[in-house]
Amino acid sequence: MPNRLAPLLVPIATLLFASCGSAPPEDVYDFDSFKTLEGDAGSQQANGGRKPLIPDDQPTRPGFTPRSEQAAVTGRLIVDCDRQLRAWSEAMAAPRSVENQDTVMLATRALGIFVVKNRALLEDQVISGAPRNRGIASAALGFCGDPAVLPLLMNNVGSSESEVVAKTLLGIGVLSVPNTNVGPIYSLLSSSGVSADVESNAAFALFQIATASEQDLDGTMTSALLLLLDSPQASVRAQATLSLGLVKANVAMPPITDLLAADPDPQVRTAAAFALGRIGSTSSTLPLVAALDDPAPLAAGSARAALARIHGRDLGPDAESWRAAIKQ
Repeated sequence: MPNRLAPLLVPIATLLFASCGSAPPEDVYDFDSFKTLEGDAGSQQANGGRKPLIPDDQPTRPGFTPRSEQAAVTGRLIVDCDRQLRAWSEAMAAPRSVENQDTVMLATRALGIFVVKNRALLEDQVISGAPRNRGIASAALGFCGDPAVLPLLMNNVGSSESEVVAKTLLGIGVLSVPNTNVGPIYSLLSSSGVSADVESNAAFALFQIATASEQDLDGTMTSALLLLLDSPQASVRAQATLSLGLVKANVAMPPITDLLAADPDPQVRTAAAFALGRIGSTSSTLPLVAALDDPAPLAAGSARAALARIHGRDLGPDAESWRAAIKQ
């Protein structure tokens, strides 16, 4: 199952970066946990095994002494998950390149193997762990590649702990089950006081699910995505816009057209052009022709690609050529 995840994530990430020219939500974890740990977590022992992040006789944080060996095992597991999630997040946030894609693939595969090996304990932490443990375990469990864990993750979407919710949404996004019930995510986004991390990871999760399914049978995903178009975070607006295009949400054409014409961020305008091209309505022709003059080359190029997709021919980057053809 981990081997399935690695090739899946890179094309998904590539689509986002190629369309938007930016990284996914930054620092989607709160990585200040266990900062008192010392030493190189990646150093190797003489026997070739990984050096434990926490020696058995050391606390996991100041003033804490494990009550049992099982507690110590759990502490080491969570720390290792946190470290590997950090490595994956940093790889995903780096500029796209062949080398970077290899790094993402290796980090994904390594984390998937680690999670499958420790799945039973991680599932236990997802259900009954302390909030920090529950969040990290929920994020990690998404890398197991087994849709059977989805109900466990969906249960944590309703957590009262914002950190748990944000990391759970990340796990749901990585898992990318096409028929995921996004109703709880819509309800979450409809509530007040949603944190920036929750909003960011909700956009990521919906984008991943939209990429896997390319459909929205009951309109719930579209409703959730429309709520994200007003986000102050450009990456959230971009991912939501891309997702609306992937599920061909015709109802979203007016706000997407507005983003194409007026959003201050070029990655959002690029995403809007892509989305209109995927929806494929000829009523988008004039806004896309106007976007050929966008000062951002990627946005202008995406508008041209969208026009070619809609009309089945490419008249080039010159807006006047398209306008002349439309009048005929």
